[in-house]
Amino acid sequence: MRVLILFPVALMLASSVVAAQVRGDPDLIQRMMADTGLRVTQLADNKGDPMLESRIDDVLFRVHFFDCQATCAAMQFSAGFQLDAPLPIEMANLWNRERRFGRVYLDRDGDPFIEMDIGLTGEGIGRRNFKDALDIWRVLLNDFRDFIDW
Repeated sequence: MRVLILFPVALMLASSVVAAQVRGDPDLIQRMMADTGLRVTQLADNKGDPMLESRIDDVLFRVHFFDCQATCAAMQFSAGFQLDAPLPIEMANLWNRERRFGRVYLDRDGDPFIEMDIGLTGEGIGRRNFKDALDIWRVLLNDFRDFIDW
């Protein structure tokens, strides 16, 4: 009799854990970003994949999604900064060498872009981990603005 009572309880707990995971659903990610107070617009990139656009402290950034079928396997936060003069490659290299999160590259004009990837395959990413990732992204954007004096 105890086994019969415990089975539904275990099933409920397991389903609540699954429900707390984000498995590459751009709509859910948009809602979670909005729940943190961000204004988020859903668009599509030039390949037709979903893309989100938002701002943190007046910095426009995008969330790109990759390998999308029913859900997407990965997402990437990305922001570009237009500068009056090209950022020296040595500064981009210094950023990449000294920071664990957020890689930087330069476009053809020497303007920097910062990106942060998040894998969503398998179990996905939990809501708390997603919120932490969004907080890391917020700090990265502010630190990078200071780094390039923007």
